Amino acid sequence: MAHRSVEPAEGRIAVLGAASPAGTHLRAALADRGVPGSRVALFGRARSVAVLSEYDGEARLVQAADELDPAACAAVFVCEPGHGDAGLVEAAGSGTLLVDMTGSIPGAALAGAPGGDGAARVVAIPHPVAAMMWSLLAPVHRTAGVTRVAAFVTRPASDFGEPGLEELREQTVHLLRFEPTPTEVFGRQLSFNVVPEHLFPAGEDRAGERIVRELAALIGAPGFAIGLSQALVPTFFGHGIAAHLTLARPAREEALAAWAEAPEVRIADDPEIGATLDAPEEEGLLITRVDGQGTDLRIWALGSESGPAAAGAAIAAGAAAGVL
Repeated sequence: MAHRSVEPAEGRIAVLGAASPAGTHLRAALADRGVPGSRVALFGRARSVAVLSEYDGEARLVQAADELDPAACAAVFVCEPGHGDAGLVEAAGSGTLLVDMTGSIPGAALAGAPGGDGAARVVAIPHPVAAMMWSLLAPVHRTAGVTRVAAFVTRPASDFGEPGLEELREQTVHLLRFEPTPTEVFGRQLSFNVVPEHLFPAGEDRAGERIVRELAALIGAPGFAIGLSQALVPTFFGHGIAAHLTLARPAREEALAAWAEAPEVRIADDPEIGATLDAPEEEGLLITRVDGQGTDLRIWALGSESGPAAAGAAIAAGAAAGVL
């Protein structure tokens, strides 16, 4: 891929959790933006240290997180939980931009929330599922107002990066051979199985609480009624969203028109489309079914890969702060 050139910026960029799925997507996004490798340092927890990684095709080692001096960096991107210590926040007070992709740093300003502080030095990027849900809700909320949403989201193995994809493949092969399955990533068998959220792997096992909190902030109503359930399903790619929306007034046709005009949403014109294999390859949502009338709408939508979109939002935060 040809990386676009940008005006040069100064200062070290630290990727904390560089070997995590979010870190992998962020590294690719930084390279795609044209940030030179000389500015980028990779860090992680002890289990990731000395792991051979790469940045823009260049072999790199992941350094121990305790070697990171955040105050010496122009920006620190936190890509895995477990690093929410006071040192990071203190560095932000000294001018370092802290971009939290984990929802674990207290007091961070949520990117995209109404009334947000554009000068904030601690910025939280919404959970990829929250961003996906907001793409669905925002157009109709601006048009007719959404007062309540109940949703069920199916999540694929790709939400856990290349290790998740590889483990699902290996599990399937081992099961067909009647052999024990590897469970390092998912903690249990996912192949030919459905895993509810309370059994999600560590780091995502309480993601629903974060998603609901962030959706309420994005919609600008802390008391907004949101019901959300999730399950990890044995598919490699593609999210499924079953959502029941209650509108402030009857507005089915207006909602359809709003979705049709939204750049991040597409409405399918083929009634035979709707399986997760039909999920779009490009970023965004594909609405394949809308039922209901009056103030009640029932939607089935498919989502693309969520990691690159979250990385793009993190890059946008860095660019807005002038560090990228």
